[in-house]
Amino acid sequence: MSNQDCGEKGSAGVARAEHTALELFQMASLLVGDQEQALRLVEECVATSDLDPCAAEPGAEDRVRDRLTQSALSWMRERAPESFAVDETPATLGGCVETDDLEAAGISSAKLAEMLSGEQRQKLRNWLDDLPMAQRAVFVLRAVLGRNNEATAEELRRAGGSAGWTADQVSLLFRSALCSLANQLAHAGAATA
Repeated sequence: MSNQDCGEKGSAGVARAEHTALELFQMASLLVGDQEQALRLVEECVATSDLDPCAAEPGAEDRVRDRLTQSALSWMRERAPESFAVDETPATLGGCVETDDLEAAGISSAKLAEMLSGEQRQKLRNWLDDLPMAQRAVFVLRAVLGRNNEATAEELRRAGGSAGWTADQVSLLFRSALCSLANQLAHAGAATA
């Protein structure tokens, strides 16, 4: 769709729709780890949505983002169902990371933003690729999309995962991922020192 299709007022809507599509692709790509699949998921969600790029409809982008999140999580669960099974007796982390706070793991918001878009983007993606699918989903939902533990557990349950997903299960996986990422950053820093 071009700016001319919407008229002068709609050009901002078209620019916003293009920006939203890019954000959706980046989110899907971080979740599924496969750019071609991420593009397919975005195209499917946008095509089946009622999103009008010429009109600013409150909540429309959030509905598409939620639909995409669910589609990505369902795709991930289909690829690795064992990863999404909830362990009834979770292991402990051995004190590596005591909270769900990125900063407590030595990863500031600025550092994460740099890792998502800067020189370390490929290292972050490689690290994500090494995580089990459910842990990858938890990390992206928590650290990148800003969901809390309960909202993340609900997303996992809605995507057809085990009904046993709880905020505590999400917290454990997220802290384990933070520990892994902090260790990777510490080793990378030691290697460059």
